[in-house]
This record gives sequence, structure tokens and C-alpha cells, in this order.
Amino acid sequence: MVNSAFAIEQARLAEARQLPGPCHDDFLRLSRTLIHGPPFQWLLVEAPDEGLRRQVMAALDRVLQRAGLRSDRLPLSDKILDVPMLEARLVNNARQAPVVHVIGRPGWFDAARWEAFNTRRERLAADARARLVFWLDGEAIALASRSAPDLWAWRSGVYAFLPAAAPGAQPAPGGERPLPTPSPNDDGGVDTRSMAERSRRVVEIRAWLEGNPEAPDELLISLVDELGQLLFSLGDLDEALAHWREVVLPLHRRLGDARRQAITMGKIAGILQARGQLDEALRIYQEEALPVYERLGDVHLKAITMGLIADILKVRGQLDEALRIYQDEALPVFERLGDLRSKAIMMRLIADILKVRGQLDEALRIYQEEALPVFERLGDLREKAITMGRIADILQARGQLDEALRIYQEEALPVYERLGDVRSKAIRMGRIADILQARGQLDEALRIYQEEELPVYERLGDVRSKAITMGKIADILQAQGQQHQKPPPA
Repeated sequence: MVNSAFAIEQARLAEARQLPGPCHDDFLRLSRTLIHGPPFQWLLVEAPDEGLRRQVMAALDRVLQRAGLRSDRLPLSDKILDVPMLEARLVNNARQAPVVHVIGRPGWFDAARWEAFNTRRERLAADARARLVFWLDGEAIALASRSAPDLWAWRSGVYAFLPAAAPGAQPAPGGERPLPTPSPNDDGGVDTRSMAERSRRVVEIRAWLEGNPEAPDELLISLVDELGQLLFSLGDLDEALAHWREVVLPLHRRLGDARRQAITMGKIAGILQARGQLDEALRIYQEEALPVYERLGDVHLKAITMGLIADILKVRGQLDEALRIYQDEALPVFERLGDLRSKAIMMRLIADILKVRGQLDEALRIYQEEALPVFERLGDLREKAITMGRIADILQARGQLDEALRIYQEEALPVYERLGDVRSKAIRMGRIADILQARGQLDEALRIYQEEELPVYERLGDVRSKAITMGKIADILQAQGQQHQKPPPA
């Protein structure tokens, strides 16, 4: 099954982050060209280290599989004696798979063979309609540019995958590799960087950590904190959870930083909450985080945590208590501190409860007048998209399906795709499917539920949302079954 464009993009970035730092950008370039380029391509890749080449090819094949592109391998062994034999093998392999990896060996391509390959280029383009990826050494690639200039002009791209320098190699002046520049959003503010930018930042931090294994805890702490937040924002919840539990939390404990320990526990609870593990998330907020903020007198973090507790109560249907916490325990603190963003979020959460209770006019007023203008002024794209989605929910409930659909598709989805917010995107895709289902477009609604929404909840471990989506799928299958039943004979 071919995945959505968003899922493929996420897979590309996830695979790139697992490669050595120098490979990140060329992997993204190569995978993008293979997926989105024309059926026939001739690409040259320098990968002198066999282990790294295997790692890159395996990562590439996983991404290609998601995009519905099968790959095949053609080693330049002793059995391929000359270029005509290579041409015949390429044509045959191209019939079997849209991507063919040609794995070179040193010395096979000399000047004469490149010239012979050049004379066959037009026939190859016609008969071997595939993405031909030549994995060669640097000398063979350089020889191609000199010996076959006409062929060289046909290349779709040249890429290099080189091993990262050994830890401590080529130190910067002063003897130590420079610490990566901290992100401007390390304090938990709005991060508007694209998925690719954040993915590249993950690679940069990991490379520094691997190159500086003896760095003191005081130097590591800001980087490991940022790394966890980046993994979470990119939807790598398993990795973020393990990182916070196994790396960040022990580091804060060694440093004796009770406040940062409580913050990290809150982040762990946030993942458990997103997965539907509400009891454990609530326990952490109430027993591991809240008492610390109360003891330290941190009224701001206490108010945020109370809001998170109210979020869980709201999901459980305890709307009165959730509303009381939003209005009495959190909102006044943000107003007193002048925290406009947190206040606007609280107002949106209050409106959410009013919406559930059917008080649509007041909820819509709060979204449009109390929340949306603040997020627009602050440039908070994610919170604006969430609020626009809530407005669309009300329009949908009122039967204004065209405008609701427009908002979901034009105001919300592009933001989630840029930011890599897989869960929010899945929720909005579900709303779109709800509209299509209401309009009788059952096949497309079913496709979205099954391909765009359900796999996200399964990957995130969100059992509650998965169950709801499964119920919608069952409703459609039942309706389709009834449609196909023959009427009883008269």
C-alpha cells in the first residue's frame, strides 16, 4: 500500500536522522529525486565505505517501499564482462523494478567502458525505464565526467555518503569541537522550523554528543533537553519517551535539579496522555510534578500542570471540574503574569467545553475574539491552526460543510504538515472524512480512516482514538454492506 505524501516525508526524515551527520542532506536529496523525479534517471553515488553504503541503501529502500517503489540490486561482478552485457542486465532489471541499484567495484569503469556506456545512453533511456542508481567510488565518478561528457550531462544528480569523522578528529581551534548553536526555541516557545530543519538539528546534536562523550553534565543538559523536544515534535514518541526516561531524567537527577526533573516527568506524562494512558499520566502530574512546583513556589508551571490535569478530566467526561480548573486555577495566574499565549490557550480550552455542551455561539465567540487574534499576533502557527480547526468543527456541526472543509484543508492541514504534527493532522483528516461520510462519499471517507488516520493512532499507541476510528470504519462497512444487499423479492 502506498502511504500518503506526509507519511512518506516523515519516513524520509526519520531515516535521515538515523544516518551519520554528513549523510543527512544528501539522503534527503537522493530520496526526494527518486520518489518525485521522472521514471528514467541516472544517478551517481559515492559511498566508499561498504558498511555505510549498506546502511544508506537499506534506509533508502524502506522509504521507497513506503512510496510504492520496489528496488533491485545489480552488482558489477566478474560475470558482467563488458558494457553490452551490463546494458542487457539493466534492461532486464528495469522491467522488474522501478529502481535499480548498480553496485560498482573499483576499476570496473575505465575510460573505454564509460565511452561505450555513453554510446548506449539513448537506447538505455528508452529500454531501461527505471531510476538507475550507480554506487561507485569517487575515481570512477570523476572519470565519467572526463571520459563521457555527453553522458555526464544526462545525470540526474551526484551524491556522496561519507563516514562521520572519528570522535575527536580534526578538533576546532582550542582543542574541542564547538557546541552546536542552541535553538531559539529551547525554552519551550513556539518552534516554527520545518520538519527538515528540525530533523537536521537532531543530526547536528547527535553528532556533537557522539564526538564529545566526556563533556560535563552542565554542558550536555541544554542539548539533551532540546533533543528530546525535537524528537517529540517530529512524532518520534517512542524515541522521545526513551530519551527523556533514560538520558534526560538521570542527568537532571545527577545535577540535583528538582524543577527540571518535574518538567521532564511532565513531558513523559504528556506522551502517556497522548497514548490514552490517562491514569498514569494523571498520577505523574499530581504526584511527580505538581508538589515540586508548589514547594518551589513556581506558580506558572503549577498553573500549566493544573491545565494538563483538567485536560485529562475533560477526556473522562468530568467537564464541570475541568472547567473549574481552567477558570479558577489556571486562567487567573496567566492573566496576572501577563502570559498572553497561555491565557489564550486556556480560553480555547474553556471554549472546547462549551462546544461539547452545545453552547456553540459562545464557544465560537471565544475562538474568534479571545484566542485567534492572540495566536495571529504571536505568530503561533500551530495554535492558530488548532483554533481554526475548532471553528471549523462548529461550522460542521451547523451544517456549513463547504466552509468547514475549506478550513480543514487550507488553514489547518498545511501547518501540521510543515510542523510534522502527525497527531493533529490525523485528527483533522478524520474530520474531513466525517464530512465526506455525511455526503455519502463512503469510499473516500473509508480510505482516509484506514490510511490517513488509523495508522497514526496505531503508531502513537493512542488506543482511545484508534477505537473511535475503528468504530467509524465499521459504520461505513456496515452501510456499504447494506447498500449491496439485494432487495427482497416482491
